[in-house]
Parts: sequence; C-alpha cells; structure tokens
Amino acid sequence: MLPSSAAPSTPTAPQGPNGQRVLFALGRQEKEAFFPLEPKSTRDDVAFIFIHPPDKDGPRENWAKTLREIAPTVLVSCWQTPSLPAGLWREQAFPLKYVCHLAGSVGALVPRELLTDGLLVSNWGATIQHTVAEHALLLTLAALRNLPYWRTHDQAAHYWWRKKDLQTRTLRGRRVGLHGFGAVARELRELLRPFGCVVSAPSAGVPAQVYLEHDVTGFGTLEELFSNCEILVECEALTPTSRGSVNESLLRQLPIGAVFVNVGRGAVVDEAALALVARQRNLRVASDVVTAEPFSAECPLWALDDALISPHIAGPTFDLYPQLGALALTNIERYFKGLPIPERVTLEAHDRATKDA
Repeated sequence: MLPSSAAPSTPTAPQGPNGQRVLFALGRQEKEAFFPLEPKSTRDDVAFIFIHPPDKDGPRENWAKTLREIAPTVLVSCWQTPSLPAGLWREQAFPLKYVCHLAGSVGALVPRELLTDGLLVSNWGATIQHTVAEHALLLTLAALRNLPYWRTHDQAAHYWWRKKDLQTRTLRGRRVGLHGFGAVARELRELLRPFGCVVSAPSAGVPAQVYLEHDVTGFGTLEELFSNCEILVECEALTPTSRGSVNESLLRQLPIGAVFVNVGRGAVVDEAALALVARQRNLRVASDVVTAEPFSAECPLWALDDALISPHIAGPTFDLYPQLGALALTNIERYFKGLPIPERVTLEAHDRATKDA
C-alpha cells in the first residue's frame, strides 16, 4: 500500500458536462485478484481511477484528504479499504453516492447511519454462498471420517487395527443443526438433501413458512438446537449480540462425540471453552475461522491434536474473484444508467452482517 503521505493528487477531471469519477481504492493483491486486466470506463463522462488506499490503521485524516482530492461519485472498496468518515460523506460538496464493495460484509466499512442517510451500498450478495456451503460440507465429511487423526498417530504399526481407531462415520441420516439460517445455511441445507439428513435451525426471526419450504425444523432456543443434533454447523454472523454466544454452557449441550464445524466467524465461539469441551466430550472440531487470524499457536484450538483447521478459505474460491470483479463493473454500469442493483445492501442486511473487518 502507499504510505499515508503518498495520497494521490487530484486527477484530471473527465470530459463532458456530467463528468464523474469511480475510485478503485484497492490493495495491490485485491486489484490483481478481482481485476487481472485493468478495466476501462465505457463512458466518456466517467473516469476510472485506481489507487492503493492509505493504511487502514493510519491517521483518519489522510484517508479523508485522499477522498476529498479525488471526489469520487462511486467508491469501489474491498478488505483493505479504510472505513468511510461519516462526517466527510455529509459534507455538501462531497459527491459520493455509491459504494460498490467487492467483498461481503460492509459493517466495518460503512457506518449504519450512512445507509439511513441514503448512501447506496452493494456487495457480492448471495453470489458466493455456494462456495462457503461446499466448504462446510467438506469439513463435515472430513471430521466424520476423522482425517486429522493421522497427524498424531503412527500409521505404520498394525495398519488395519489403526483403521478401527479412526471410528469413521457416515453423514447419511444424521441430525444436523445449523446455527444461523441465512444464505449460506440455506445453500448447505440443499447440499445435505442427498444424504437424507434431518436438519434443524433456530426459529427466532425466521418465518415458519421459510422452514417449511426448506424442510427444516425450528427450535426456540439454542440449547434445544445444540442438544438435538449430532453435527452442528456454525453459520452465524458476528454481531454485538452473537459475539461469544456459543459458550461453554451451550457447547456442553452437544452430545458426546458430536461434530462442531465453524464457517461463520471465530469470535462467535468461545474458543477456550470449545477446546475444553472438545477434550471432555470427545467432540470433533473443524473450523475455517478463528478469532485472531491468521491462525497461530496462541489459538486454543491449536492444542487440539485432532482438530481440523483451514485458513479462512471457505469462500469465494480464487477462481471466482474475476467473476466478482465483473459483477462490480456491471453494478457500476447499472448505477450510471439509473437501473436497480440486485446486490444492494439493505439496513436489515447491514444489521445482521458481521461487523469486524
């Protein structure tokens, strides 16, 4: 990234009576992944400008200065883009109208009050839910087959009887609980259909008709959900309410030997409690996320020899990044044509989305 002192100077304004600017404020790797070929504006009255944004942890005034100098109508953002200064957006002369976010959650980027003030925001919407659901299924099957077991056990001695120690299990007909029933959980429910699983989820806030359509049983409390499933898949977003909500008391509701999979957010789970209960109740743990990423030996799950950990790769898969970049360009084109944007972030979606970076 550019140092904060290297904020770009104001570029030449595009020609035409309605000249406007689209600012792509992306880290170098983000730009290469989403836009392997640098896109060009197809409109004479719209200029595309690419910068590497100031450090997210740097002084806020540097980012505000950059935005003032460029004065974009549209901001294309991603994980490395600093959050929007609410005061700047409310300045009468500041022209920003639309934030086209390349990734998922915008909670850390766009303060809620900017949506209530009328700022248009979009993200990748439900376009990557299938990759997260695929990864949840992968982790579930790997845990049932106890693949991590071989990290710490001698494979050579008495090979056939070691296979007995694996205690492999099938997914077919299992009772699966989904903590959260958003787009990812619904996609996972469809992937589970061929296995004949009995699927349940929390009923709070979800219309009964939705569960009926998806053939899902709703439980009124998380305690009921956890105690009635052999496999629990964590899909809940991280909010002030959900942070640390999967605690020791709740984890102890899982049956002995249950499988616990997390493809939501690490901080939803009390990881020290999970490590403790996993040892005491022989839980099989598989997680794509941890509270402090990247994963390190300081994470309580590190000490679980048989835990299966993947490095936050559930979604999107790398081959999808250019498609997501193309989606953003389509949304920008729709914006300038005055057409609706299907991936628009609503206040409801903002409220239930993950709020960390």
